[in-house]
Order: sequence, then structure tokens, then C-alpha cells
Amino acid sequence: MKNLVGLSFAEKEAICERAFNENGPYWHLYTDGTKMQDIFCGDDDFEVAMWVLASAICQVEGVEALTFEVMGNHMHMILSGLRELCLELFDLFKLRLSRAMRKRGRVIDWSCFNAEILSIPDLKSLRNEIIYVNRNAYVANPMYSPFSYPWGGGCAFFSPWLKSVRVKNLMDLGIDRRRELLHSREVSFCSRLKMVDDRVFIPSFCRIDLGESMFTDPRSYFNMLTRNAEAFSQIAQRLKDNVFLTDDELYSALVSYINKEYGVRNVAHLDPRQKLECASYLHFKFRASNQQLRRLLRLEDRVLAELFP
Repeated sequence: MKNLVGLSFAEKEAICERAFNENGPYWHLYTDGTKMQDIFCGDDDFEVAMWVLASAICQVEGVEALTFEVMGNHMHMILSGLRELCLELFDLFKLRLSRAMRKRGRVIDWSCFNAEILSIPDLKSLRNEIIYVNRNAYVANPMYSPFSYPWGGGCAFFSPWLKSVRVKNLMDLGIDRRRELLHSREVSFCSRLKMVDDRVFIPSFCRIDLGESMFTDPRSYFNMLTRNAEAFSQIAQRLKDNVFLTDDELYSALVSYINKEYGVRNVAHLDPRQKLECASYLHFKFRASNQQLRRLLRLEDRVLAELFP
């Protein structure tokens, strides 16, 4: 990034455009968590998923993962490569994951764990989709930030401290241990994988560098993480996601709305009719859940259930 400091904004954008054009096509592959039971119920389960995902990415040639997020009952991946290869990657991941979880004594109905895949047509869209994925756990769980969730690529974006992490090569382990970690007998194709303790090192299988190259600089990336509610709304509609903003972000949007519509900046100054109008605005514009509306507007559950059953 130091080499970009003296460049103009237009020159930086041109570099990003070139990176975009040289590495497509791009896809957002995801599964529907509303249809799936919880798969990962603890850190050990997530570790299994990470190793299985790493092995599948290594095995399917022609596909690169720019980022990903493994959640309790669903997942997101931003991929580069042919559509059929991206779906092949998911099928391999699902097959190996089901076997690994069965060995762990987990009885799971995998019939609803299926991939949806959407094309990403341009650089602006790709940036928004990367940001959306890297925010996914942060929005769902207040215990994490986009930089701290360990089961996705977001924690590695623009993190120079990763260069100081002491890693070891997977191939330095014995064959039995490699097979145990990867949950596969075929391990020769995973020579690029590295590990920290017993965890797979995310940049060794996920092209964090390629994902970063789509942004002009770290500041631009961080700004998009926190100030792009309109784009998040459009992506959520495409993916049919229910919640994509935190309470704090929704509150900021609410204050802006009531200042514009009613000339006030305090929710407590709204009358009952205005609160109902705000509830409709947040529900349809930002897909706010009834629980979020109750917390932000102090409306009764009964009222919200009648408005948005």
C-alpha cells in the first residue's frame, strides 16, 4: 500500500479496475440459514468447517475465495472462477463436512444446506458484496467486530500483524495427522496450507490479497464497513436476508429520518402515529426485525405483530 500513497484517486481506482478485470468472473455463493438447523454448535465444529473448506478450495482448481464467513447455520463465500467450478467447490465442501460431522456423532439433515449463487457484475458491486460478507457475523452477534470473527476472512483484511504470526506448514506434519485435520485421505493437494497451532491459517487458502486489491486503501475499506447502509439494503434484498444492520446503525438511520421528516432528533419526541410511520420505514427500507423496532421505538410486541406478522 505504500506504493499507492502518491497516486491520485483516479489512478488508484484504475489499479483496482485492472485487478477486477484480470481475475473474474465473481460470485456470491451462500446458503439459506432460515431453512437449516444449527450445524456448528461450538468452536470445535467451526474448526472442522474451516479445515474442510480449506481442503475443498485447494482441491478445486480454477476457483479463488476472496473472502468467506461460516455462521452457525449458513455460510457466505465471495468466489472468483467459473460458475460450475464454484458450485463444484460447494458440493465437495458439503460432502466432506457431512462426513466429518457424522463421525463426530452429529445427526444433521443436510437436504436444506444448498448453495445459491449470484453473479457480481462490476467492481462497485464486488466491494459491497465483500463488505457485506465480512460484516455478517458482526451484525448477528454483538460479541464480534468485522475484524475479530475467527471463522471468516474479514479478520484478515488489512491486518499487517498477520505477517508477524508464527505459522507452520501443514506438510510438515505426519500423513495421519494431516488426514485427521483435513477429514480426507487425499491430502497431497493441500501443500499450500499453513497453520497456527491447530488452526488453519486463513490467508493460506483464502485470497485475502486479491480481496484487498479491490479497494483503493485500508481507509476506504473501513469507511465502507460502517457507512454503506443503502448498498447493504440492496444486497439483503437479493439474498433475502432479514437482518443486516446493527441496532446502532439502525438508530443512526432513524435519527436522520425523523430529523428530515419531523424536525426532531430525539425518538422520545415522536407521537404514536410518527412511531408507526418510522417502524414502517425501518422495516421496509432496512428490513429491521420486530425485536429491533421494539428496542428502538419502544413499541409493544402486540402492535408490531399486527403491523408485520
